[in-house]
Amino acid sequence: MDFEYPPLPAATKTTGNGRRSESIHQQITEIDERYVVPNGYHDQDNASDGSSRSIYKIISNNGDIVLEYTDPYPSVPRSRPVRYRWKVSSEHLMKNSPYFSALLDPNKFLEGKTFVEKKSEWSRRSKARISNGEAVDDDLPVVKFNIDHPSRKLRIDVIELFLKVLSLDSFGNDDREMALLDENIKHQPVSLVAALIDLADQFNSPRVVQETLKRSAYPFGKSRASLAKFTSSLSKLSEERIRQAIYIAICLDDNVVFQASTHALIILGSVYWVNGPGFPDPGTPRWSYLPNGIEEELYYRRQCVLNTITDLQAHFLRAYGGLEDPLDLKTSVPHSSASSKSRPFQCRLSFSNSRACDAFHLGEITRFFALRTKTIFLGSTLIDPGFDPGPELEIQANDQSKGTNHTSKSSTTGFQVNSASSAVPPGDILAIIASLRQVPDYQIDSNHTGCGIRRRLLPALDCIEGFLCDSRGLLGLVLRVWKSSSRQMNSWMGRSLRRAEAVDLRYSKIVSIRGTPWHSLFPGPPLPPTTWHEDEARLFFTSRKRNWEA
Repeated sequence: MDFEYPPLPAATKTTGNGRRSESIHQQITEIDERYVVPNGYHDQDNASDGSSRSIYKIISNNGDIVLEYTDPYPSVPRSRPVRYRWKVSSEHLMKNSPYFSALLDPNKFLEGKTFVEKKSEWSRRSKARISNGEAVDDDLPVVKFNIDHPSRKLRIDVIELFLKVLSLDSFGNDDREMALLDENIKHQPVSLVAALIDLADQFNSPRVVQETLKRSAYPFGKSRASLAKFTSSLSKLSEERIRQAIYIAICLDDNVVFQASTHALIILGSVYWVNGPGFPDPGTPRWSYLPNGIEEELYYRRQCVLNTITDLQAHFLRAYGGLEDPLDLKTSVPHSSASSKSRPFQCRLSFSNSRACDAFHLGEITRFFALRTKTIFLGSTLIDPGFDPGPELEIQANDQSKGTNHTSKSSTTGFQVNSASSAVPPGDILAIIASLRQVPDYQIDSNHTGCGIRRRLLPALDCIEGFLCDSRGLLGLVLRVWKSSSRQMNSWMGRSLRRAEAVDLRYSKIVSIRGTPWHSLFPGPPLPPTTWHEDEARLFFTSRKRNWEA
């Protein structure tokens, strides 16, 4: 059972005799003077050895337990560790949190047994102390708990808000306190609320947090409207903020924000997808790897879009003679030049230098894609990918860092050993399209106007961008499907959805989608309702073939 919950606090270790020199005491005092006690807390700096300081806050007036958390990252460097203490009700903690229900159970953990014993002792003595006018909070049972939470800046605020949510029942019929809490939650930033949900998941208490956020109608920070549609402002958000919005939308069952935000993440890309989606490092927040196969689906849909852009570039390289047609590769006879098909000239004029015109534009296309947009790379097929050129490559790197122009033998061919590593990893897809739009319209001479690819490339980019910039988020996922067992019915990777054999485009419009008749490979409920535009986007980006100039 222990593995279902965060780790219990480690046993405290006693240190020698605890003596400190007078100079160290003075340094600690000077540093602590810069520490500001948070609003609503009371300073309890009564540690006998001066090794730490305590600040205290009452969350439940009728509380019978004090939760203690020691902050390992004090806000003031070199200051003493700060112990945060909150007075709460054990009854409400155990009711709303399975973690605390197990931790405070005397039959499961030592902390629970100790708590019950101290609570009984405190109950016996509290009546007498109250009658004498003495404070009784100092004698409340103290339970320490650890939190391996990634957000350092918001850690204490998140813990306090989490404990307030768990203590909702302490308000009783006090609607004013409930309204104040709801109002407080509505004004919290997306980063804090995402951390709150993450903390609730760690403590196996998502239900009460979900109910509280729904009751308060949490607006996703300043405005939910900014996340409800895919706009330029949404595309400018950081990956972290978009992932947090997706994480909150999953908790709140908000399909509108979920679809728009997942669409944005597909376009923006992720630092976690450099080598394909994989489990993040321990200690990273849960929104860095979205559950239920969502992470893998987003990555796959992004790859489909990038593959479409790559196919468009290959189309023009093939048209100008830079690539062989895949069908020709299957049918041609090796070492037989006579069997190769003649390629139609792309030059718009029938001059004697049409071949030279095509060759000129092929060079311009290759240079533009390889050097300007960096969407293709040129490499050598002669070098073994596992070949290590040895120390000469290191010498070249050192020389380049010093500003010299020495060239090692491994670079004299003009190719790197691992050419793929020289290419810049694709980032924002809209930025990639914007860079492709900068294709120049050079010409071999004044008679060959419009023989290049610019007039042909821009309409195809308009078609792709039309799907990407649609405010409805056509590439986004349907939340209610991805939270159910029928998620494969909405997956681009799945076999339950039909795929197009070929898509014909004319200028910037899709004129036909050809494929086999649809049939479901999985028995069960019908497909989720989708718009034709969403289906068209999926068929276009997953098509086996695209005729860019049908």
